Amino acid sequence: MHDLNSIPILIEVAESLSFTRAAEKLHMTKSAVSKSISTVESHLGVKLFNRSTRKISLTEIGTTYIEYLKTSYSFLEQGKDAITQLNIKAAGKIKISAPMSFGTLHLSKIMPEFLKRFPDLQTEIILDDRVVDLIAEGFDVAIRIGDLPDSSLIGKKITPCYSVLCASPLYLHRKGIPNTVADLKSHNCLFYSLYQSGQEWVFHKNNKSENISPTGNFIVNNSESLLQAVIQDVGISLLPCFIAVPYIENGSLVPLLTHYSLPKHYIYAVYPNKNYLPYKTRLAIDFIFEKLNVHSEYSTRYEINYY
Repeated sequence: MHDLNSIPILIEVAESLSFTRAAEKLHMTKSAVSKSISTVESHLGVKLFNRSTRKISLTEIGTTYIEYLKTSYSFLEQGKDAITQLNIKAAGKIKISAPMSFGTLHLSKIMPEFLKRFPDLQTEIILDDRVVDLIAEGFDVAIRIGDLPDSSLIGKKITPCYSVLCASPLYLHRKGIPNTVADLKSHNCLFYSLYQSGQEWVFHKNNKSENISPTGNFIVNNSESLLQAVIQDVGISLLPCFIAVPYIENGSLVPLLTHYSLPKHYIYAVYPNKNYLPYKTRLAIDFIFEKLNVHSEYSTRYEINYY
């Protein structure tokens, strides 16, 4: 491989098609530019430029080679930028989006430690169950649960997210305990309106799937509101384990159809697809992963599989 310092020289000569103009832009002598080009050609054993007394031009081989060099040089520059970022003190502002219930119950508990670690980094968290447009609304990172259909985003998988079908003991005493998916048709099924996976509940058993479109008298776009309705004996609902587990453990909720399994989703930290990950964003994602990953206390506490 030839000297990396020759790469910007080759690119500049290819763009300006002049040793003189390239030398001026690079603050070099014309002879030094010419010598560098000749050295590379000798090393490669090919002719990259056609030279005449009046002008220079790229050869066919030179045209192909320069395109590869431009791509490689771009990555080299991005690498230097990324390394520079590592030496910068964590400062400035980071804007994070998270679902309301997950943010309130879990993200809010770990963020004080993040603020203590990086006191010069101003952190703004927006709790909202809607899927925000990260780029348009200026978010650096978002916590999302479920599928990631937006290909313009990059996602880091944090931990599994299980769900559980449940109801209160009093509701089940009044209405009976469902034993099959079909039994749910005679129950008041309360529904979270922002499920990314669709408007159906899906149950798996013996390598077969059974779907049901829940019908009931309450549809809401917030899981904690749904939880309150279930606890207060209104109906049956599908709830994330990170919300339902404490209430199952204290007897306020009863898990149902536990002989079926439910689809497993994941919690992701997503960020816009950029050439390299900004330092502040990487700090936030690494911290969230550290605190909530599959081996963490969070995962042990809330990712209980009841089926």
